[in-house]
Amino acid sequence: MLAEVLLVLGGHPSAFFVPEPPSPARPTTLTTSPHLAEYLHPGELSSLDTLARLAFRYRKVRDWAVSTQQRGRDALLVEMVAERGRGRSKGKEKAQTQQGEQGVESGPGVYLSTLASALLDVLREYDLTIVSVEAKILSLDPELVQDGKGYVPLSSVVATFDPWQAPLAALERMVDALSSDSSLLDSAWSPGKVIELLHQSTQTGNPRLKSIFTALLSSIETLWLTHLSAFLLFGDAPSSSSRSNPAMALDVGADPLSPQHRVYKLDEDMFPTSVAAGTRESILYVGRVASTLRRESRTLPAELVESLRDEVMRAGMGDGLEKAIRTARAEVGEWLWRHILTGPQVVEALEAFGDYFLTRNGDFALSVIREIHRLRLSKLVTANPHSSSSVIREQDLNTALLRASVGTSAESDPSLERLSWKMSGGPLRPLIPSLTSSASKPKRGRETSAFPGETTIQDLFGSSLLGTPLVLGMTVGWPLDLFLTPSTLSAYSDVHAFLTALRDTHLRVLDCWSALSASQRQRRKWTGTTEGGTPLEARARRDLARAAWGTVRAMLFFLDALQSHFMTDIIDVQHRRLLEELDGIGHTSHAAGSLAGSLRSSYRGSFRAGLSTAASRRDGPASPAPESHAEIDTQRVRSRTAAQTRKVQTSFLDFLTLRQMHTRHLSFLKEGLLISDIPTASLIRDVLDVCKRFTALVDRWGGDVLPEMLVEGAAGEEVGELVAERAKVVNEITETLHEILSEFFRALLESQNPVSSTTTDGSTSAAGASFSKTTRALQLSRAMSRQVSFSAAGKKLGGIGGAKTKAEMEREERGLEAESLMGRHVEQLLLRLDFNGVLTDRIAKEEQGATGKDIL
Repeated sequence: MLAEVLLVLGGHPSAFFVPEPPSPARPTTLTTSPHLAEYLHPGELSSLDTLARLAFRYRKVRDWAVSTQQRGRDALLVEMVAERGRGRSKGKEKAQTQQGEQGVESGPGVYLSTLASALLDVLREYDLTIVSVEAKILSLDPELVQDGKGYVPLSSVVATFDPWQAPLAALERMVDALSSDSSLLDSAWSPGKVIELLHQSTQTGNPRLKSIFTALLSSIETLWLTHLSAFLLFGDAPSSSSRSNPAMALDVGADPLSPQHRVYKLDEDMFPTSVAAGTRESILYVGRVASTLRRESRTLPAELVESLRDEVMRAGMGDGLEKAIRTARAEVGEWLWRHILTGPQVVEALEAFGDYFLTRNGDFALSVIREIHRLRLSKLVTANPHSSSSVIREQDLNTALLRASVGTSAESDPSLERLSWKMSGGPLRPLIPSLTSSASKPKRGRETSAFPGETTIQDLFGSSLLGTPLVLGMTVGWPLDLFLTPSTLSAYSDVHAFLTALRDTHLRVLDCWSALSASQRQRRKWTGTTEGGTPLEARARRDLARAAWGTVRAMLFFLDALQSHFMTDIIDVQHRRLLEELDGIGHTSHAAGSLAGSLRSSYRGSFRAGLSTAASRRDGPASPAPESHAEIDTQRVRSRTAAQTRKVQTSFLDFLTLRQMHTRHLSFLKEGLLISDIPTASLIRDVLDVCKRFTALVDRWGGDVLPEMLVEGAAGEEVGELVAERAKVVNEITETLHEILSEFFRALLESQNPVSSTTTDGSTSAAGASFSKTTRALQLSRAMSRQVSFSAAGKKLGGIGGAKTKAEMEREERGLEAESLMGRHVEQLLLRLDFNGVLTDRIAKEEQGATGKDIL
């Protein structure tokens, strides 16, 4: 009888105990057989039922663990066979491979198999208890045997196995939860859910239960941390994942922002809810870096990987994991900043984009415009239109870039080789632009489009130089494309198209001014102080000359004010502010000296005499930095860093932060250049069109608005008719120019005062006369949303390092001050345009039906 009880406790079947409830119902326990129960004392019957219940729980838990472990092994073998036969199997073998893959998907998975293995290790202690009891009985140990005849009370056996009652009951509940429904075994119990279940089971006051479930959780955590390290430090991110071979993250395809790179997504089923969203974001960031390096046939340093892996494996799943991931991100970010994309590289890239796309290299920008005009003249105007050479292709424009660099500071710049033009409309041939430009000419001003999203900056300014869309691009390779994405390059191209159109028009007006001045000097040799002509036409000629000079003077004043505001108050200020932010964050890393030296040398080479004293005082002095590290050998840095002692910094610059800073910089530029609002940009385009129309007329008239004195009447027309015709055209252009300037000025006033005031009789004020209430509300909402986004970005960037030092607080204060000044950039432009109150008076007089005086 006693031997039978020990066999039952070891998981063997016996006729002395029957399942309860009986078949066909699902049994929940074992009870003493009724045929045996009638011969037993109630106390003995109760003890046997207790042992039978314990034996049932043990057998249930053990059977689940053994079957799960076996199913996991079979699924792994099937997956290996399917992987070997995939791609070369045909017909019936292919069908068998597909069936094998389905079997893998229905398997328990590596995490449940690991849990089953750990559970068998726990039950091994129970098996040793059975062997120990049997040995004591055979040796007549007085601890169990009551007398020398070998009598063993059942109560002693029950007391010996009583410590296993609570553990096996808890393990039975866990097994019931994991195997209650076969459909949930594969879908609901993901690795994250299993970890949560075990973690919840450890929250008990029973020390034995706590130790058992802690051991089970530790085995699962070790496997989970191993998979985490594989992605975090080695970049293991396959395109698909299975239960037998799970992955912490998956490669979901090409990055739409950088097609040459991949997009990685964390498998949410792998993560328990205890892992915070910020920790997951850091895991994805570091793992993406490791995966990118792996695709580039590079890896993180072995010493760094080993130390970070040990720290992650020691951290576990508690609060230590967040600290370990934060340390890994800091270490990897610092290593990338020093070895992959160093401070000098970032500064060099930003300087290149500033010089060529933001046209901070003014000599080169003007030279490019003149070269393109010369190319247009030679290819489209003077060349034979039927010749095969009378066409402008992209390679011709790229050659013009190289010719324009001769004699400028860009001649020896290696970044120039990465610049190229793109002609979306294909090669340009003679007469083709004139056939399409008049038919597709958009309406003026804010009537360009009812929906701003339909018109882009390239549509407005991209065809300014040649009449066909031109887009300047730059080839960006790894690792610069980690923060210079295609969307960023597109934003730079938009800014370049706008600034180039502005410079081109300004150059045309300056040439027109020179032509008018040369013509007048030539004429005054014969006419003295008058404009010549008969007494009947002298007054008309004088009025026409004055009208032309007034028009070109107004054009030059507007373009000078606009360009000086954009280049000095917006571009140079924001460019220096971006470099100061990089300098401030770069001081906290080991490469701070090299970055600061590069920034200082960048300041000396970039900010020439064009930066005004007011802008310098507004932005504050550059951060002090040593000069000795301005020239740095990155190869020697790479060879020395392995022997240096790493130190985790409280503030570091990684590519996510760098991309945020750069995106914020471009947003400020678009706001300051007034191209973030399409209707306002359309008004500027209309001003440029009017200026180019006037300069084209003057050029067609031979560089002068007044006809030659001996020309009139030579063809039989009435003397003074040609002057009157030209005066009509000039007056029309002047009125159109003043109308657009007034509308542009109203738009700027409207942005500063979105809700117009109402007079006593209920009429709206002049500043808001041209806009509806709906437009004003939309402008106000847009301006407020942009201001909130900028402030939030500033706070986010300012709070990278936790506790701020005095220098960081001062830098943050300067940043907030710069944001405040950036919010008032429209006021600065209004002061430039209306420094003497002429435009304000003009708007008031136009409302009253009067004509205002000249802008100067």
